[in-house]
Amino acid sequence: MKYIYILIFSSILFISCSNEEFPENVIQIPDTENNIPSIPGLIFPTNNLECTNFNLVFEWSRIIDIDGDAIAYKIDLAYDNTFSNILFSITTSEPTWTFNLEKGTTYFWRVKAIDSEQNESQYSEVQSFFTEPDAGVNTIPYGPEIISPALRATVSGSTATLDWNAIDIDQDPLLFDVYFGETNPPSLVAENIEVSTFDVAVSANKTYYWRVVVKDDQQGVAIGRVWDFRTN
Repeated sequence: MKYIYILIFSSILFISCSNEEFPENVIQIPDTENNIPSIPGLIFPTNNLECTNFNLVFEWSRIIDIDGDAIAYKIDLAYDNTFSNILFSITTSEPTWTFNLEKGTTYFWRVKAIDSEQNESQYSEVQSFFTEPDAGVNTIPYGPEIISPALRATVSGSTATLDWNAIDIDQDPLLFDVYFGETNPPSLVAENIEVSTFDVAVSANKTYYWRVVVKDDQQGVAIGRVWDFRTN
């Protein structure tokens, strides 16, 4: 009988310990993997652009991280397309950066995104542009001024007319690139148009973003700010 009692007690103790180590009501949830950010798209300067503005604002697409992580951007500026001779390598939280450039130089640039978990996207495509050696003889056009739709205005109908004004003190002929869409920054929809109006199709209950890039015939470029309006 004593032997049986010890055996039963040992069995109870084993079951009790087993229940403490592997409770039935605990569900193990595997760690979720943090996703790599998307690759930014290069917006300005456009590929093979020849420009006279040496205090140049670089711009690329803003990345929205699907994990909700904060995003930073690393922009590299180099003298060669292999980036073996990098001139600048800057990390910023905004999708723009301004560089002071040299005259008569070819530059190459690229951007990648880095989230707050230190996951890095691949680099964007590489684009190049040029600075004019004799840029001082030309004045950059003034930035465009909005006419209509007014900033954050509400418009009706299925078509909206984008209207702006631009001035060049050198009296150079001007061309315009128009960017438009439901995302910010907007996408290029018209290039090298000669008039300062452009009609776009719109839908009800939407917010639209647009901007204009002004170019003279001396490769001077002025980038307008992003404007927006709504439809009812």
